[in-house]
Amino acid sequence: MTTLTADKTADTAADTVSDKSALLAPTEGYPWHSLPLDPERLTRYLGTCLAHGVGYELGAKAHDLRAIPPDYHTIDCSGWVRAAIAVATEGRVTMPDGSVVQNDWCAAQGLKRNDFASCRLRDGLTRIAFIRANGFHPIGHVYLVRNGRTLESFGGHGPGSRPVTTHVLSAETTDVYVLAVRM
Repeated sequence: MTTLTADKTADTAADTVSDKSALLAPTEGYPWHSLPLDPERLTRYLGTCLAHGVGYELGAKAHDLRAIPPDYHTIDCSGWVRAAIAVATEGRVTMPDGSVVQNDWCAAQGLKRNDFASCRLRDGLTRIAFIRANGFHPIGHVYLVRNGRTLESFGGHGPGSRPVTTHVLSAETTDVYVLAVRM
């Protein structure tokens, strides 16, 4: 198996952060919780997925969050976000799986809510955004945003990046949170 570091432990449902212990605590200058996320690791992880031609498949996951491509060949949106956060936090934060559950998790962690317009900012913050399932979209979607571009796995493509001004994102995004402040 390909791993980023040798000291990672295997992922289990019990590893999911539920007590905010791995999150960065609010400070006087930023009164919300955030993740200890390294944006360079996040970008490298996306690059690794692209270099190995990882595709999109609904329900496909990186079941071992220590694994990186080529250990898997397809991944869906929530699986990609979960794996990307594990990589970018060096295993300190493990999100649950599924976009609905991830949205609930972000709210429960006390992450700062934003509106969609904030996704267009080039402010160095990493955000997480959600499209809720509805009558038009029977399956939800989750993606990361940094400096006006997404980092995500999406249908017909797989892991990649696109402008947040893409119509489906700007028209359908329902929830946005600040995931990480500058590190």
